[in-house]
Amino acid sequence: MPVLLLAQGDATSKDMLRHAIEARYGLRPPVLESLRIDFKGRVRAKLGPINTWVPVEATAYFNFPTSMRWDFTVKAVGVQIGSGVEAFDGASYRSARGSKATGIITHPDLVSSMQRRLWAIASVLLTPLGEHFVKLQTEGAHVLQVTNTQINASLLLHLRADNTLDYVEIGCLNPDTDKQQQFTLRLSDEQALVNDLMLPRKISSFWDGDPYFEVEPQKAELNPQIPDTMFAPAHKA
Repeated sequence: MPVLLLAQGDATSKDMLRHAIEARYGLRPPVLESLRIDFKGRVRAKLGPINTWVPVEATAYFNFPTSMRWDFTVKAVGVQIGSGVEAFDGASYRSARGSKATGIITHPDLVSSMQRRLWAIASVLLTPLGEHFVKLQTEGAHVLQVTNTQINASLLLHLRADNTLDYVEIGCLNPDTDKQQQFTLRLSDEQALVNDLMLPRKISSFWDGDPYFEVEPQKAELNPQIPDTMFAPAHKA
């Protein structure tokens, strides 16, 4: 049975997305209403005068199609040196760093950046791109433009010749530099089954080509009960 899509777009663009989903999951892709994924990896961080790689642990939460959250903890020599939370509940963007209380962010560029980066992370899963609020358009033999009409955000999916997803890119504000930059998520060509969910073995992130983080999925929980409060202020995971 072919993968069914509700997304807007012509037959060519829908076929491109359908083939990418089939290359990841086969003919029976998972129905994802909610998802939790735990990651381990490393991130570029400044320790004193040196910019270097340090270990990071992160967790992504999704209540599709609108609520998303990203938690991370950065460690050096086994000691926690930083942590953060970013969450979007479909209406408000919330962020916290370290011991600071979670605050609601209202600056339009920061809100848009959060939405776009979380939309890029969700797009790595591919199946969220088949929803009715998504518009598809081909941009080349192996490039698909994907627009989330609910948040007016477009990204590009770059596929390999075998239809597997190579990388995702989207333009947005880098909150660390306060500059508009290209945010890229590049996927390893090797895939791994993580708790019944097929995922790239490694995901690497870049800002304008400069390495930001690289992580490997450790655990996936499909369709868990995630309360709405997880995406609200002051809630701890």
